[in-house]
Amino acid sequence: MANAESDSRAISEKRTQAFVSLSVGVIFICIGLPLWWNTTKVYRAALPYDEIEQLNQLKVRYVVSLKVVVFGPQDPVALKEEIEKKLNEEKGDTLMSAEYRLTVVRKEITDSSMSTELKTKPMQDLDDYFLQQNSLENARSQHYSFFVLPHEPPESNTISGYIGKHFHCILFNDKDPAKLASVITEIVGSVFVNEEEVNRPFSLASKRQFAKDSVESMRAQKSTTGFQVSFTLLNSDPDLVLAEWDIESAVQKYLDPFLLNFPHLDITVDSQVLHYSSLQINPKKDGEVFYLHYDDLPHMINPIEGKLGSHISLYPSLNFVVYVPSKKHSPIYMKNKDGELSSSNAFMSPQWGGIMIYNLPRTTSTNNTKPQQMTVEMKPVMKVFLSQLKLLLGMMPVNPPGGIEMRITDDAGVAKWEQESLMRLKTMEYLATSTITLTSLAQLLGKISNMVINDHIQQQIEQALGSIHQSTTALQEGNVTAAVFAAKSAIRSSEEAFFEPSILELLYFPDDQKYAIYIPLFLPISLPIFLSLRQAVKWYRGQDNEDKKDEDKDKQD
Repeated sequence: MANAESDSRAISEKRTQAFVSLSVGVIFICIGLPLWWNTTKVYRAALPYDEIEQLNQLKVRYVVSLKVVVFGPQDPVALKEEIEKKLNEEKGDTLMSAEYRLTVVRKEITDSSMSTELKTKPMQDLDDYFLQQNSLENARSQHYSFFVLPHEPPESNTISGYIGKHFHCILFNDKDPAKLASVITEIVGSVFVNEEEVNRPFSLASKRQFAKDSVESMRAQKSTTGFQVSFTLLNSDPDLVLAEWDIESAVQKYLDPFLLNFPHLDITVDSQVLHYSSLQINPKKDGEVFYLHYDDLPHMINPIEGKLGSHISLYPSLNFVVYVPSKKHSPIYMKNKDGELSSSNAFMSPQWGGIMIYNLPRTTSTNNTKPQQMTVEMKPVMKVFLSQLKLLLGMMPVNPPGGIEMRITDDAGVAKWEQESLMRLKTMEYLATSTITLTSLAQLLGKISNMVINDHIQQQIEQALGSIHQSTTALQEGNVTAAVFAAKSAIRSSEEAFFEPSILELLYFPDDQKYAIYIPLFLPISLPIFLSLRQAVKWYRGQDNEDKKDEDKDKQD
């Protein structure tokens, strides 16, 4: 009897032990492991990888509308055929190309007053006259206009055309349609549209490298959406010279109207005056004046760059420095690479800014006890700096065909066609950069599985893709302004996604380090659990076998 009770108690203890082991094992496997896995896994939001991959084959067609108005005996149909033939020459299937929509019309000179105006008005007045005529007909429907007049130019017989500050060009009598078509297509390709520079960013992005960048193309910062413009007055010897300038009024009068031509760029402006700041240069003396040669100019930047102060903006900085030399080194003049005197006494450094030497005015005073008072005349200074800023912001110099004169007489110094040309160029730069950024990010996230992809990154990538498509659609519609702002949104969203701080949280925590950390933690816990599970399973199997034997024995009895 006692043995039976002892066996029953042992079996009960074994059963309880097996039950506890199975319970712990089930909790560990069914609850513990999933809970650990879900709390330690890297969150990766779904990304449109297929759509990003298609950006490599993105083809952009930008529409350029042209209108030719013929006042002379030219046949509009024949002229249109010649122009279309030359516009489509050597145009292959490329990722980036212009689609020209051409209209050629013939307009009669209705009265003698109109004929007199066309013959006698100066070039500049003709430019404004045709702008007014276009405005009366339709409010600039996004086209470049060419007006072919039936007479010789009123001012000079040496020119065959005139490009002003508006969206049109004035050409004079040429009875040969082929020659006239050649002039029009050359003006379109090299002046108004500047196809080579517009196509360059996308060719670089698609690994179809152009020839080595020209000096002009390397002047400006690429694919930046804004700049910090800093004006600095350097007074090298304030003990003898007190230099002052009214930079605030100059910015309001000259710079602000100029910057209105660049609404797609975020530009901040600051200024400062630095005393006892010398360029640490040794100009060569020739008689009573000093000279700086072209080779000395690069050495002028390094000594003062550290004194210009830290830049608080995230945008690239453009520095414009007015240097007032000391009396012992006055006056200083600059010589260009040909050895000739610089007319502006200034030079420009690509992607950095410009420096202008402002010499002291001549004085006959013999009183040396007080510093000489000097006020910088801002008009010539700002004229030089604005011409430099125009190039540093990305405006490309153009070379019109022979016999074509350009006069940009606007106070802001930027023609309307120049403004649109820069917007088109910046659109391509922004699209190319955002495309490269998105494809690089997708490749990086695909290769490294433990990089975090949160919902914000997903939203920025989707927003960048949407902005890219909006920009390309606007280009196909000929709306350059909408295209550049959409492309600007694309590059900002793509860069914000690429430089998202959370993306690097687990970048330096690879799988081998995970194993090195988790094995010492889980192995001591899991081994006893699995061994006890094994024992519990074996015990239950043994119990099943004993129960079967008892059943068979009962049947035999």
